[in-house]
Amino acid sequence: MGNVLLLSPTPIAAIAASRGSGVANLLTRPPKEVWADVAVGSVANIDIDFGAVVPVDTVYLGYLYPPAAGATWTITGGAAGYTDVTLSPAGALRAVDSASRVPKRTHAFWHGASVNVRYLRLAVTQAAGSPALTAGIVLAGKAWQPQFNMEFGSGRRVIDTGTVASLPDGGFSTMEGARKRAWSWTLGDLSVAETDALEELLLDHGETIPLLVAEDPDATTGQRNRLHYGLFSGLKAYERRNPAQTAWEFQFEEWL
Repeated sequence: MGNVLLLSPTPIAAIAASRGSGVANLLTRPPKEVWADVAVGSVANIDIDFGAVVPVDTVYLGYLYPPAAGATWTITGGAAGYTDVTLSPAGALRAVDSASRVPKRTHAFWHGASVNVRYLRLAVTQAAGSPALTAGIVLAGKAWQPQFNMEFGSGRRVIDTGTVASLPDGGFSTMEGARKRAWSWTLGDLSVAETDALEELLLDHGETIPLLVAEDPDATTGQRNRLHYGLFSGLKAYERRNPAQTAWEFQFEEWL
C-alpha cells in the first residue's frame, strides 16, 4: 500500500494532439469539457510542453470514456524532445477497477521515479471495435507524499446532488442528480517540514482550485476508486502534538 499522494499540477505552457478535437479542454478545470478522439485501433499522441525543464513523477489523464479493456498508453518525454526517455512503457490505460464494478468512465494514472523533462507525450490507443475515446483532464508534475501514511479512520462517502421530497401519499418526488465521492482522512505524524509544505499547497489551492488526491497510488484492485480530482472542503487548522509531530484533518470532494 502506497502512502496518500497529493498532486498540485505543474502549469502546462502548451498542449497539442495528433488528432481529435478540443485538446485545450484538457487544461480547463471542468472535466466535462473534453478532448474527443476521432479514431480507434491506432495511436493518438497528446503532447505537453511545460515551457521549462521540471520534475515529473506523476501523470493523470482523467475522466476517460469509454476506455476498452484493451486500451493502452505509453508516457515518454525529455528535456529536448518528446521521446528522449520512457517514463512508463505501454500498459493498460484504465486504472485498476474494483473487484465488483467496471465503470464506463475511469482514469489513467502513473506514478514512478521522478524525471526532469520539458516535453511529455501521452501515446494513447483505444482498442479497435470500441467507441472513440474522450478525456476531460490532464495533470502532471511532482507529487507530495508524507513519510508516514494516514491514520486509521479515513473513509469515503457518497454525495447525491439530486433532490427528494416526501409526498402526502407516502411516496417521494425525486429529481435525479449526479453521484460522486467525498473522502476524509487524517495525517497524524507530520514533520515540521511536511506541515510547512502542506500549508503552502493549501495556500495555492484553498477550497476553489482543483488538484488530484490518491488515497493509495499503487496499481492494485480498486485503484480507480481511490483517485479523486476535485476540491478541498472545510479546511481545518493543524494541531501540533509535540515538537516533532503534527496532525491535520482533511476533507475532499470530487468534481464531476
